[in-house]
Amino acid sequence: MPAKPPLGGLSMIADPQTSALPEATATPEASELAPNLTSELAPAEDAASALGERLRQRRDELSPQLRKAAHYLLAHPEEVALTSMRGLAAQAGVKASTMVRLARALGYDGFEALREPYRQWLRGNDGPAVARARTLQARARPDHGEGLIADMIDTDCRVLGEALGPDGRAALEQAAITLGQARRVYILGLRSCNALARLFHYAYGLACHNGVMVDGAGGSLFDTLRDLGPDDALLVISFKPYSREAVIAAEYAAERRARVVALTDSAVSPLAASATALLTVETSSPSYFQSLVPALALVQMLLALLVARGGEAALANLRHSQEQLDRFDAYWRRPRRGLRGAAGEPPST
Repeated sequence: MPAKPPLGGLSMIADPQTSALPEATATPEASELAPNLTSELAPAEDAASALGERLRQRRDELSPQLRKAAHYLLAHPEEVALTSMRGLAAQAGVKASTMVRLARALGYDGFEALREPYRQWLRGNDGPAVARARTLQARARPDHGEGLIADMIDTDCRVLGEALGPDGRAALEQAAITLGQARRVYILGLRSCNALARLFHYAYGLACHNGVMVDGAGGSLFDTLRDLGPDDALLVISFKPYSREAVIAAEYAAERRARVVALTDSAVSPLAASATALLTVETSSPSYFQSLVPALALVQMLLALLVARGGEAALANLRHSQEQLDRFDAYWRRPRRGLRGAAGEPPST
């Protein structure tokens, strides 16, 4: 069973004839990172957890760029195995030379030596999702669970902070302007991103009545886009691994000269080429599944900007929406004195 590869100076390259792992060796730098793992090969999940923890302890000693690269490698081990060094650097938002310097800082001779354990890991039969889950289970033992939770919080906060730098804030403003000028706003998010798209559609619909949810009900995803034109905009949300239909829809919208606002994870995302306004935020997480928490924050900020710019029309629509909800008694209210609540609550006192 493959385990998440260690990020450190351990040499764990399998013999192609026997598929056995040779005895782990380490440079002095690697020993410093994981002193308890160099004399014998510990269980792989423990190795990944211990090395990751050691790296987190030492991250303040790394330069900001090395730290950024390290965070990306920890969060995207399958990409380390499959993507070129230059491609990884572009996705991580650093220079290619930064990847080389990180490998050397961790005790490797070069980046290819760092990459090899990831390739060995990905050759296993379980695939990256199961390997991530195994590492997560190993780390979430009674003595590690608290650290896992703290690391998830730290990661989400770090990712959101990076997404909201000067360029990120300018992109949010541009996205709000683009959507605010559109005749109709089409909204598309599939699989895990569907929750983000539906939240945007619902909240946007309270203040603006020109939103169109592209949900593909009955296999009609592309049918919904039939009338898309130059006066319209498409908000499309997708993260790696990108939904094929989302990429096709963005390309179609660009062909129709509609404006495309893409919420994705990288400037080299396949959505970026079609985008009029590009919002990028990582989905990296110590968990087995990507985190959409920072992306959710961007969705909420985009909604707030749209309403802030919406003037009297937005206020009138919000007022009408509230009146309609009140008309149908949509929300539970605490019962008046002498009445029982909907769930059998005793009379109020």
